[in-house]
Parts: sequence; structure tokens; C-alpha cells
Amino acid sequence: MSRCLIVYSGRGRLAAAVATYLQEKGVPVVGAVDRSTANRAALESLGIPVFSLEPTAEEWAGLCLDQQVALIALAGFLRPVPPDIVARYKGRIVNSHPALLPAFGGKGMYGRHVHEAVVREGAIESGFTVHEVTEAYDEGPVVYQLRLPIEGLSISEVEAFVQAVERELYPAIVWRLWVERVERRVF
Repeated sequence: MSRCLIVYSGRGRLAAAVATYLQEKGVPVVGAVDRSTANRAALESLGIPVFSLEPTAEEWAGLCLDQQVALIALAGFLRPVPPDIVARYKGRIVNSHPALLPAFGGKGMYGRHVHEAVVREGAIESGFTVHEVTEAYDEGPVVYQLRLPIEGLSISEVEAFVQAVERELYPAIVWRLWVERVERRVF
């Protein structure tokens, strides 16, 4: 049975939102974290197995093979995906980035750092971008992008706004990609 692998590094709120949505749609899910500080309970509390994942291609390949992974959704994952895995899962690895790419992407642009940069730049819009993962960090083809008005908002307000919308919409986007790219159904 094919599964969706949700990979995350932090608290797991976005990962839990994706997992909950996919489970409701009948999609089998497995989770992976890359550090001991990640909140494993975010998915384990949903009855989803969560594995520790080292950043090697061999570790990724083994987990993906053992768990019959067909789609990978990054949800707050802070490391690059090994090139062998990117090649093997071309078009079937997606990431949600908390800003409007190509602006505010790349090294160091994650979490609150992104929102600080957006506000410091004086941007009147922010949002989030779902993109295919490629070997070039945060530069893969855009799958979905939503612009949000942020003029006059503080860093904390921008962060909360973007995160709330991202948690609401990213799960449905991952599910649609599952349907289109794994099940090969057309809407």
C-alpha cells in the first residue's frame, strides 16, 4: 500500500494538519523527523508512526522503500533532501514555504526569519508557496501560491496570519497532488 511521507523538523503543527486531512481522505500516512528536538507526538498522537531520519540518501531510500512511500510532503523541514531522493521522486516531493517565492527563499529563510525579512523589506504582501522540491533549495516549480495582504502588520501578526492560512490550505494541496500524481485521477 502506497503512503505519503510527511517530514518535519519542529513542532509539527503543519505536519499534523496535513496528516489529519490525509487520514480523513483515506490516504495512508507515515512521518519522519530529522532531529531529536522535533515533536514526534504531533503525529504519533494521531496513530501515525514517526521515524527518525538521518540526512543520508541511504537512510531516506531505506525508509521510503520500507514504508512504500509514493509522495513526500515537507512540512517545516529544515534540511535539503538528498539529490538521489529528489531524482527518484521527481514531481512527487513538495514543500510549503512561508513566503512568496522566489523572494524570501533559500538559505536562512525559514520560520520567523522569513517573516522578519518580509516586514523589514516593507512588503505589503506575503503568503505561502507550495513548490516541487529540486536540488536547488526553494527554487522548484511552483505548484500553488497565495498572496495575503500584510500592510501595517507586525512580524508576529504576519507570522500568525501566514501560518494559519498555510495550515488550512497546504493539506488540501497535498491531497490533490496525491490524487493527481499517485492515484492518477483527474478532477
